[in-house]
Amino acid sequence: MRTLTRNPELMGILLLVLFAEPLFAKPSRIVSINLCTDQLLMMLAERERITSVSYLATDPQVSAMHAEAVGLKKNHGMAEEILMLKPDLILTGSYTSRPTIFLLKRLGYPVVELSPASNIEAIRRNIRQVAEAIGEQQKGRHLIDEFNRRLPSTDDTTKARPIAAIYLANNFTPGDQTLSGAVLKTAGFTNLAARMGISGTGHLSLESLVYEQPDFIVRSFKGNGEQWVAGGSFRHPAFNKLTETRETVQIEDHLWTCGNPAVIDAIEQLVRARETWQRIH
Repeated sequence: MRTLTRNPELMGILLLVLFAEPLFAKPSRIVSINLCTDQLLMMLAERERITSVSYLATDPQVSAMHAEAVGLKKNHGMAEEILMLKPDLILTGSYTSRPTIFLLKRLGYPVVELSPASNIEAIRRNIRQVAEAIGEQQKGRHLIDEFNRRLPSTDDTTKARPIAAIYLANNFTPGDQTLSGAVLKTAGFTNLAARMGISGTGHLSLESLVYEQPDFIVRSFKGNGEQWVAGGSFRHPAFNKLTETRETVQIEDHLWTCGNPAVIDAIEQLVRARETWQRIH
């Protein structure tokens, strides 16, 4: 330490390294125009720094933080409304409002774009990206640590992994290269879609579903659609007969619409269902 005090320049560099983060002003007028960045922003930033979130933030069907978003100013991702908010940081998804993002970037506004999360590691990546952008790296680390702590261990190879099919409206089903597919795998299931060679979101006919006889049928509220033409399979006698003999789990849409720590609740729900099934079988 004596050597440092004799060298003021070296001492200054050391102090700059130690206290660099507080020296940089954090953005204080943050605008999010994407449902998924809305939620990460609310998890990581003080409320007074959030100038606006997307209009979907208060929708309980798709937003895991709909209650927290009440009272925040909403936007519809239009360039003119964003400009009036005078943001010093804009958060969005890589596929959201492309003309708006193009214009805002051309005007020199700082824009951070998040890619959709299709696996568990991508959730950690998005947390780190938002935390870094808003100057809340420590909060980001804590959020990731808590997320990791709650992740279940599915390393027990002595127990059979039940086969599950996520069955949605229009007979869609997600494979392993999707967020819901990753949730299913993390919870200790074998995804029927992946076994059938579907990696992204694909089509699973009712005939194939009945033929394959999965142990579990996983549905989402958004995917119910019994009253729609798209939900015709859910009204079919063959589907009803299948659900009488198979385990059925229904996951709330907002738990896995976005890649954020809310997916843990979906994973835990599936783990409980799997463990109950394994005790019987």
